[in-house]
Amino acid sequence: MRLLKNKIFMRLLSVVLAVAFVVVFYCFGVAAVDIVKGDFDGNGKVSSADARQILRVVARLDHIYDADVFSRCDVNGDGYLRSDDARRALRTAARLEPPIIVTETEPLTDSVAQQTAAQVSAADTTSSELIPIPSDLPVTAPSVTTAPVPEPTYIIQPVDDVYMEKPYYPAIPSYEIKPDSFVFITFGYGHGVGLSQYGAIGMARHGYNYLQILAHYFQGVSFIKETVPVAVSTLHTGEQVDTFELMCRVVQQEIAGVTKSTDAEAVKAQAVAAYTLLKSHNFRLPNQYTMAYTASMSSVRSDVIAAVSEVIGTYMIYNGQLISAPFFAYSAGVTTDAATVWGTASPYLRPVTSYYDIDVRTYSGYADLINVSTFSSDLMRKYIKSYDSSIALADDPAQWIQVLAHDMAVSPEIGYVSAMRLGNKVLTGTAGQVFRMNIMGLSIKSHCFTVIYYDNNLVAHNCGAVMS
Repeated sequence: MRLLKNKIFMRLLSVVLAVAFVVVFYCFGVAAVDIVKGDFDGNGKVSSADARQILRVVARLDHIYDADVFSRCDVNGDGYLRSDDARRALRTAARLEPPIIVTETEPLTDSVAQQTAAQVSAADTTSSELIPIPSDLPVTAPSVTTAPVPEPTYIIQPVDDVYMEKPYYPAIPSYEIKPDSFVFITFGYGHGVGLSQYGAIGMARHGYNYLQILAHYFQGVSFIKETVPVAVSTLHTGEQVDTFELMCRVVQQEIAGVTKSTDAEAVKAQAVAAYTLLKSHNFRLPNQYTMAYTASMSSVRSDVIAAVSEVIGTYMIYNGQLISAPFFAYSAGVTTDAATVWGTASPYLRPVTSYYDIDVRTYSGYADLINVSTFSSDLMRKYIKSYDSSIALADDPAQWIQVLAHDMAVSPEIGYVSAMRLGNKVLTGTAGQVFRMNIMGLSIKSHCFTVIYYDNNLVAHNCGAVMS
């Protein structure tokens, strides 16, 4: 009888030990973890350094790639990092608000769960007198919910409802007439395709927002905003830089120098165009001409940083495809077709009115819509022959240059040049841009021009073309 009691006692003890084993494994395998919201570095406390680091991420000066760190920094738990998260962290660090502590559990690993189940099943549970093991004893804990990865936000395409009243063109500036010389009268500054920077400033000052500005200059585009923009870009030198910093430096150099702090919408438009252009180059600048940028972040204005922070990651698409988004200083009053610059037409880079460019001097005080440049026939011969020595030039310089076609951007006499004759050679398609860049070495401001040759007797010979 005593032997039977001992046997029953041993069985009961083994079951109790098995249950205790399960509980111990559960307690250790499903450990409670306290997450302190706002604790960037994960040391269990919220300091001003944590708040400052979150603010740097919000301002795109730094980035988070770890989901656990993101979850800790997302103080309000909405799945995004915003200035509110940094502000709450700062208030917690200053002990103005209590810390937000979230207790989460870590699940048992598969091997621990299997081992625990095996230990339970090994116990002798055949006697109805023994204490039953609870059927609802958990062997896995609830999984930890991580912050969702935000999807790109699609922005509704604004209607191009821009209306500009066309002002009168200013008079052609007076210039000195020299014998045996070519005079180029140019309108605008730059290639004339895409976003006019001064035109954007004019639109901003007339109440248009950055989406309306871009929708006008890039016809038919839609907008997408990447919630997490690409973090690193590569300069043409091979140096890698923070993309947000590069955008600030680009916008400062490209447009901010001629803007006021109230021209925020123009600055945003420039930032979106620059981000789109950089994205189209896979965030690698191919050369120093693609975009200009300041030497360092220290020269970037605070209002530029704020504007870039608001729109960073926004880019333009056309029919679902990423576009190229060129920009330039200012047009001749109308932008030109991409075909006159790159030889290929684009449906979103069509000529559009940019009448605020006509009053460009009112925006800067020193930029002129119309510029006059004079070149001697000897220098012109050198330019042409350096480009193509096989071009035959007549004895009379009045026969060297003739504009054959343009888009009448200014008038039937003046427009962006698409065809011209140099001596015995005819250039078509991108003739004006080739002439300006490859032959004249950018010594004239635009390929919207007309040409006059003055002979030794100061008689004028019109080398332009009148279009019907």
